[in-house]
Amino acid sequence: MSQRAVMAPTGRASSRGWPAARVAFGLLLLLAALALPDRPAGVGSVRFPVEWFWIAGLLALARGRVFALLTALLLALVAAITVLRLADWGTLLAFSRPFDPVVDRSILVAGWHLLSGTIGDGRALLAIGAALAAFAAGVALLSYGLAGLRRLGIRARKQLAGAALAAGLAATGLLLVTPAALPLSAGFSSYAGAKFAAARRSYAAQAEFAREMAVDPLEDARPDALLSALQGHDVLLVFVESYGRSALENPLLAPRTLSRLQSVETELAAAGVSARSGWMGSPIAGGQSWLAHGTILSGLLVDNQIRYESLIGSDRESLNALFREAGWRTVAVMPAITMPWPEARWFGYDEVLAAKDLGYRGLPFNWVTMPDQFTLHRIGEILDRSAQPVMLQTALISSHAPWTPIPHMVPWETVGDGRVFDEQARSGEAPEVLWRNHDRVRENYGLSIDYALEAVGSFVARFARSAVVVVVGDHQPAELVTGPGASRDVPVHVLSNDPDILRRLDGWGWTDGMIPAANATSVPMSAFRERFVRAMSGAGGAT
Repeated sequence: MSQRAVMAPTGRASSRGWPAARVAFGLLLLLAALALPDRPAGVGSVRFPVEWFWIAGLLALARGRVFALLTALLLALVAAITVLRLADWGTLLAFSRPFDPVVDRSILVAGWHLLSGTIGDGRALLAIGAALAAFAAGVALLSYGLAGLRRLGIRARKQLAGAALAAGLAATGLLLVTPAALPLSAGFSSYAGAKFAAARRSYAAQAEFAREMAVDPLEDARPDALLSALQGHDVLLVFVESYGRSALENPLLAPRTLSRLQSVETELAAAGVSARSGWMGSPIAGGQSWLAHGTILSGLLVDNQIRYESLIGSDRESLNALFREAGWRTVAVMPAITMPWPEARWFGYDEVLAAKDLGYRGLPFNWVTMPDQFTLHRIGEILDRSAQPVMLQTALISSHAPWTPIPHMVPWETVGDGRVFDEQARSGEAPEVLWRNHDRVRENYGLSIDYALEAVGSFVARFARSAVVVVVGDHQPAELVTGPGASRDVPVHVLSNDPDILRRLDGWGWTDGMIPAANATSVPMSAFRERFVRAMSGAGGAT
C-alpha cells in the first residue's frame, strides 16, 4: 500500500510533464520554420520572428474545433511557405532569382534531367526521396508537437497564452518603433504577402506579353532588301553555354578568359577574320537556356516558361524564319536535345539535327552529350556540303554544369566519329566529388569557357572564314560561380572577313576585336533581332 502511495504521485507528475515537453518541442519546430531565411545568404543573420509569439498565444487560447481548424491552417501555411522558401533557395543559387510558382513548373523537369544526368537516376531518386521524406517527417513532428496543447491544463494554457501575447505585443511594438535595434522581424508574414503580390504581377505580365507579341516592328515596317548585306555568306548564330560577363571580369576567372580571347583574335586575324564585341543583357541567369534563345530569335523578352510556350504557339516570325524568307537554308544543330522537340516547328528550321542525328559515337561527358569540337566539326561538314547559303543556329554545351570532365582540343583531322574523345570523357573528378569544393567548381567552369572559346576560334579560322558568325553567351553561370549580385550581361562577338558587314555595326557602341570594352553599353537580347536585321538589310547602317 505504501509502495502505491509513493509511485502514484510520480506517475501523475510524469503525465503532466510530458505534454509540456511535447508542446515545447512543437513550438521550437514552429520557431525554426518561421525563422527560415528567404535566401541561403541569410542563414548567418537569422532574426527572431514576432509572429511566433502571436501564433503560440492564439493556439493556446483556442479550444475544440477552433483549435483543430487553426492548427490545420497553420500547418498548411507553414508547409507552403517553407516549400516556397526552399524553392527560392534553389532558384537563387541556380538562376539568381526567386522561384515563381506561376511560371516555373518546368524547372522541376529541367532540374530532374540535370540532377539525374549528373549523379545518375538511382542516386537522384534517392536524394529526392530522402528530401521528401525529411520534409514530411518535419510536418508530422510539428503537428504532433502542437497537438500537445490539447493535453495541457486550462491554467497552463492561459499562462502560456498570456505570456506569449504579451511578448508578441511588446516585440511588435519594438519592431515598429526601432526596427533595427533588436534582432526581430516579421519576415514570415511579409514574405507570404510578397509572394502573393508577385504571383499577381506574374499573371499580369503574361497578359502584357500577349499584347507585345501582337506588334512586330519587322512585320509592320519590313526593311527593304531583307538581309541583303549578308547575301553569299553562311550565317552562324552560336550560343556558348554559361558564357557570362563574369568570365571576363571576375578576378578569379578573367585572366584566363581574356588571354584566350586575345589569342582567338590573333588566330582569326591571321585567317583574315575581324571581330566586333559588346554586351547583351540576358533575360535569365544560371540556366533555362532556351529562354535566351527564344528572346534573341523572337525580339521579345522571354524570361519564363509560360512566355516561351505562348511564343512558340504564336505567329511571330523568328530570326531563322526571316533568313529562310530571304533565301537561306535554315539548320539547327542542337547537341543537348535528347528528347522530342516539337517546339522546333515555330523557329522555322529546314533541318534539325539533335544529339542522335550528329553521329557521335564517343562517350558522353556526364550530362554533356558530346564535346564542342565534335559539334563544330559536324557544322563544318554541313557548311561544306550545302549547295546554298546556310543560316545555322547551334548551342555549344561543353561549358554546361557540372563542368567535369573538361575536354581539350585534338587535331581536327582526328575527330572522326568522336571516339577519340573517350579517354577525355573518362578523366576528371566525379561531379559529386568536384561539387564539394566551390573553388574547384569555379576553376573548372573557367576551364570549360576557355575550351569553348578555343574551339570556336579554331573552327572559324579553319572552316568558316567566309561566314558571318555571331557568338553569344546564353546567360551567366549560377551564383555559386559569379557570387551574389552579378549582372545578367553576356558577351557577344560578330566575326566576319567582310569589312562592310562590320561597318554596319558602327553605331552600336561595340569594340573592335574580341574583348568588349568594360564601359560599352549593354543592350537587351530582345533588341538584337530588329537591330541586326535592319543593319544587314538594304542600305543598312547603325540602328
